Amino acid sequence: MTGQVVLVVGAGLAGLGAAVELVRAGQRVTVVDQTQAAGGAIHRQPLPGRPSIARTAEHRRWQSLMAEVRAAGIEIRTETRFGGIDSTGEVLLTGAAPGFLRPKALVLATGAREAVQPRPGWTLPGVMTVGAIQTYLKTQAAPPLGRIALAGSGPLLLAAAAQLCALGRPPVAVIEAGRPFAHPLAALRLPPGYLAEAAAYMRRLVVARVLILTASHVTRISEDAAGLTVEIERGARRRRLACDLVGLHDGIRPNDAGLPDIAPIPVVRLGDCREALGARAALADGRNGGRRLAAQLSGTLAPALSQELQRQRRAQGLLARIYANDGADRLATLPGDTVLCRCEMRTLDDLRALGPAPTDRMLRLDGRFSMGPCQGRFCAEWVQRLAGRSGPARRIGAARYPAAPITVADLLAAQKSREGESP
Repeated sequence: MTGQVVLVVGAGLAGLGAAVELVRAGQRVTVVDQTQAAGGAIHRQPLPGRPSIARTAEHRRWQSLMAEVRAAGIEIRTETRFGGIDSTGEVLLTGAAPGFLRPKALVLATGAREAVQPRPGWTLPGVMTVGAIQTYLKTQAAPPLGRIALAGSGPLLLAAAAQLCALGRPPVAVIEAGRPFAHPLAALRLPPGYLAEAAAYMRRLVVARVLILTASHVTRISEDAAGLTVEIERGARRRRLACDLVGLHDGIRPNDAGLPDIAPIPVVRLGDCREALGARAALADGRNGGRRLAAQLSGTLAPALSQELQRQRRAQGLLARIYANDGADRLATLPGDTVLCRCEMRTLDDLRALGPAPTDRMLRLDGRFSMGPCQGRFCAEWVQRLAGRSGPARRIGAARYPAAPITVADLLAAQKSREGESP
């Protein structure tokens, strides 16, 4: 079906919002997503037989969007992964619906990724991202076993903590690097929906008597036979906290690592993949982006940019100031044996051994940074900072095809699909 279909990668709010608007404009659309069900990170669906833990407002938003998707007759291929696009405009899909195809346009709505700042012990078993804990909660409708500590910075810490409380396992502590409660007047300038959501989270945490530490940094995570120990620094004060599981989170970034910068067909990034502004902005950006792409494909006048997107950008900017902290400035004080690149287990000492101002080639080929399966999603930002590079975080090296590691079996299955055979 070369050149006949707009391919949308990502079945979350932005991807499905764009798909609905494209179909309404007369375009044929196929949506692919690597997970078992549509929903993205925000609306991750529970496993079969498990109840949903989504808040009422979230559930209604998702049900309303899915009703539009069904009415539009949009095809969603789940458990199907986008491998990348080459210079001819050919896209590789792997997984449940493998194959090569040349769509007339490509919409990338791959959402956000979590930023996790390196700390001694962050690679230990039992240490994971807060987003991974949320995925567990949403799919299992039950909390992980043991004592859980949440650390880092950002509103997601409070959201995950409140979800744990609702499921009967309050975290032993929320360790926040910023000082969000020290800015009440600034917080009042947030949209009412943000304030209502935050109030609901805090109500659960207060009732459950969860320890909340602000202006506090986790400086080390260690383990022994009894479990994990988190070492916490707040100014000149130090304390230790015992737990079984640690969730880390230091903000979100666009999940655009490995995605193409140029292609022979229109390529549009939407939602958190383009700019990490959260769920409220993702749906608005998806709808607006779908309308603009449809206008581009039909040669008509594109609609104006969404005012909602501008409002959410201002709100997220305000949140960033409220949660501002000196965590990134503390990177240079890390011990030399601290792992920076989890995939290749490369340390700060390995980075320093490359000398001052290492080039991308030196970082990748000599240092092995950003060469593992995550392709720099976890380490590139911190490696760039520690290498003395200023400015916005960027990937190390050029975007590559495929966008993610694939197996030979995936390629064979895709080729068989191209030839009309059963994979």
